[in-house]
Amino acid sequence: MHILRIILLLLLNLPHVLHAQFVKADIIPRLNELTYTIADQHDHFYSLKGIRTLTIVHLAAHDIIQAQMDTYQPYLVDTAIADLNVSVAILAMADQILTNAYPLRQDTIESVIGSWMSSDSSEEISLDFGMFIADQYLNHRNGDGHEKQGEYTPMSKPGDYQYTEGWDEWVFKPDFAVARPFSFDEITTFRVPPPPSLESARYARDYDEIVEYGGRLSAKRTSDQTHFAHWWAEFAEHSWNRIARIVCEKDLKSPDRKARLFALINMDIYDIYLASLESKYYYDTWRPVTAIHQAKNDGNEETLADPAWQPEMLTPPWPEYPSAHAAVAGGGAEIVSETLGRSNVTIEMSSVTAPLEQPNRKIEDLRLAAEECAASRIMNGYHFRFSTDEGLRQGRQIANHIIQNFLQPVDKVNK
Repeated sequence: MHILRIILLLLLNLPHVLHAQFVKADIIPRLNELTYTIADQHDHFYSLKGIRTLTIVHLAAHDIIQAQMDTYQPYLVDTAIADLNVSVAILAMADQILTNAYPLRQDTIESVIGSWMSSDSSEEISLDFGMFIADQYLNHRNGDGHEKQGEYTPMSKPGDYQYTEGWDEWVFKPDFAVARPFSFDEITTFRVPPPPSLESARYARDYDEIVEYGGRLSAKRTSDQTHFAHWWAEFAEHSWNRIARIVCEKDLKSPDRKARLFALINMDIYDIYLASLESKYYYDTWRPVTAIHQAKNDGNEETLADPAWQPEMLTPPWPEYPSAHAAVAGGGAEIVSETLGRSNVTIEMSSVTAPLEQPNRKIEDLRLAAEECAASRIMNGYHFRFSTDEGLRQGRQIANHIIQNFLQPVDKVNK
């Protein structure tokens, strides 16, 4: 007998912290928080392993729910099974996938999942089905290239990316384009158009904006602009999974809608990172801090060099164009808005990068929040506006591609 199945069967006979009814009502957002926490503790999402794991877990949970409800298209496994305890099946699946991704956390994973288990007459069928789904997903994503780092050598002409302060001549994932997406076949499908030329008026205009607003000593940036620059600085995996949990608690009651939301949003984040990084390394453009220090070489008479200029926050270690953060915000807003049927919300939440004296910020419209998130990358000195504009467009494009082609309502597909 499969060792994991034995462990889970034993756990089912232990006294449990939570009743079955409670688990069934909250299993998807609680599973999201567990997966998110383990991934964050592993490496604080400094690799894309965490968002990949979130995507696999939530797509698999979606398919398990659809084996009973048949309200949305499944992603990978299209089957129906009678006498299924959906909660037990989801937890068995999650135990196997999380342990596979984070084997050193096996004790914690099994302890937490065991405390959520409930005794049920269909427990053996449900355990077997959950582990079957886990195997299908692990096999499907095996060898998908997500772990490859690759090598990088910067070029030296004006406009080319140069290593930035604090990263010891290192860049993030220059070969991530070899990884397999979840929602499209060809990575170049969503490549953005070229950025403005260094000699253009658009480049000069956006250059002046970030010089004035994105610097550490900016006299033009308002206190609110400084606040949202820091508040939105956390990785998008944090903010958009947190937004999804809040939306689930406030607005979504049925488990199938909750499961679909988390599956869509994490698939969206992962694939946006893939597409954005492919575009970034294809165009390989310099960051504002480099551009401002070396402006005398850019061929544009309207840009003035300032060797002393420093960004409000430490520049991330990868090329500038387009903004991945803006892309994920644009995509996230589309996914959540489509799920709710509206973009207006009432959310107040904290951020892990917010100033301690002002941790919270209100969101009243998801699409406006995405635009604010994009603008934050100008205010903290990371991106030119042409990069955040194109990032928003790219993110929305990918999100709408996912919405139109994956996990659609069954009644819509069958019309």
